[in-house]
Amino acid sequence: MSTDLELYRVFCEVVKYKNISKTAENMHISQSAITQSIQKLENMLGGKVFYRNKNGVELTEEGDSLYEYIKDSIETMTNAENLFSKYINLEKGKIRIGGGNSLISSLIFEPLLTFIKKYPNINISISSGITDSLIQKLANGELDIVILNLPYKNKKYSNIEIIPLKKSRYCFFASKQYLKEHPIKELKEIENHTLILPKSPSSKKKILNDYCNKENLALTANYEVSSSSIMKRLVLNDIGIGFTNIENIKEISGNIKMIQEIEFTETKEGIATLKKNMANKATLELVKEIKNYYK
Repeated sequence: MSTDLELYRVFCEVVKYKNISKTAENMHISQSAITQSIQKLENMLGGKVFYRNKNGVELTEEGDSLYEYIKDSIETMTNAENLFSKYINLEKGKIRIGGGNSLISSLIFEPLLTFIKKYPNINISISSGITDSLIQKLANGELDIVILNLPYKNKKYSNIEIIPLKKSRYCFFASKQYLKEHPIKELKEIENHTLILPKSPSSKKKILNDYCNKENLALTANYEVSSSSIMKRLVLNDIGIGFTNIENIKEISGNIKMIQEIEFTETKEGIATLKKNMANKATLELVKEIKNYYK
């Protein structure tokens, strides 16, 4: 802030309290500093803005005219500074997260919950979509964090940082009742079963396709779903065999069995965010919380 603008701020505070000592007390500076600021302002303007009386100070006619012109501007600037301070101190802010619902739930829910409890006044918005579309929104400043499966080829956007968090662990799973009625001895047998699989063009579908090509599995979906919750409901109703990340089925583990657990050495789960010099304070703090969770 320029020196002249600070002089006007002191001037408005003296008008408010009509007393040098009270102004100094509320601004947490010395009375001499207040007096010097007013004298400097008067010298700069070429006239008196206050005159002294037995109770303190009163505006001169010129000072009153000056105050009427600048009081709203000073108040607006003070409010703006206070608001800025709230954003910096995480008393206010917004984080926009994009990603698949199941991946968000399994990968960042716990650190996100910790963050929310620490900073309850930060607004969080979550949206789903295709990874390529979400990454473009991130690069355009429409999102702050994207949750995604890795590797992701990011040659197009120089302002994005990719942060791997953990290896991907997936599985084929079915209800206990389904497997009782349709026992499976080896994974190859699932080719002949009712399959509930991820829908293209999701990253989960790509992971499944890569695995099937590697293991020479020929799987044809009877039901293709983009929602993990719908997949789990179909599986729990004994419809067939599903495929998802292991963390996504923890809450139903008592009612299902994993047919085959798959850990991918090259495929990971992680987050994408704008580089540090572009991200807002709240996003940087959430990213820090997520990183610490996976240390």
